Amino acid sequence: MDKIRRPRLSCCGAPATYDHLVMVTIKKVAELTGVPEHTLRAWERRYGLIEPTRSASGYRLYDEAAIGAIRRMSDLVHEGWAPRRAAAEIARRNGAEHEGARARQDLLAAARRLDAETVERILDAQLTHDSFERIVDEWLMPTMSSLGNAWARGEITVAAEHLVATIVMRRLATAYDQAATSVKGTTVLIGAPPGVDHEIGLLAFATAARRAGLRTVYLGAQVPAAAWGEAAIETEARHAVTTLHRRADAVRLQPVAAALAGLPGLGLWVGGSHQAAAPEAFQPLGHSIAAAAAAIAAA
Repeated sequence: MDKIRRPRLSCCGAPATYDHLVMVTIKKVAELTGVPEHTLRAWERRYGLIEPTRSASGYRLYDEAAIGAIRRMSDLVHEGWAPRRAAAEIARRNGAEHEGARARQDLLAAARRLDAETVERILDAQLTHDSFERIVDEWLMPTMSSLGNAWARGEITVAAEHLVATIVMRRLATAYDQAATSVKGTTVLIGAPPGVDHEIGLLAFATAARRAGLRTVYLGAQVPAAAWGEAAIETEARHAVTTLHRRADAVRLQPVAAALAGLPGLGLWVGGSHQAAAPEAFQPLGHSIAAAAAAIAAA
């Protein structure tokens, strides 16, 4: 009989992670994903979604990548996608992830060499590969996170990190300038709190917001609290968006909240890795720049 790994349980009793990597049978996959065995066989036969291996006794065996693809397919079908279209989308995403991972590694290698020309070429190729929003969410922001982690581990220098960040900001500024803007759209203030320099996520959001038809007023980095209030009044903004990239910077958002709290009808929003730690006045935007821009546009 084929050996099956036993999942460790999360605090809610649901399968979380596995103690060791061992293939699982179709019966176990059905239990883990909620997709019936006959549906799994149909997806395999009709759409080529997965290609399970076979045990010596002929049983289908699935690895974590296959289980992940099944879960993503199931999610799309539950959202209303036709199975054939959902399978094609999963295949597209898998291909994009593979190409994106290779491009990410190439960019980090170029950064280590301080090879600006190659960094620019890779960025240009990625930013024209798909829609701006999808590339930002699925490739650019994860790549910048990988860059920061590589610096923290001592694998690249500060100079290399700054080189890439500078090139990225130039590309985002160009995309922002080229984005359609509407003078009739809702006005959104966008900037970093006092003492905070992180702008890549903010400028990417500002570009997506412009593309969504919002009138954006981009204030940039280290915006003093009083300047937030003055800008909100002057522009008659309906939303103010900032970022919390580091948990320690949560205190820097407090004077911004105080400066804007008295303005009627002004929504305060925050993105960034540690948005959940922001003062209560700020509503979290989530971790998808495209979804955040769409949500504010809808609001």
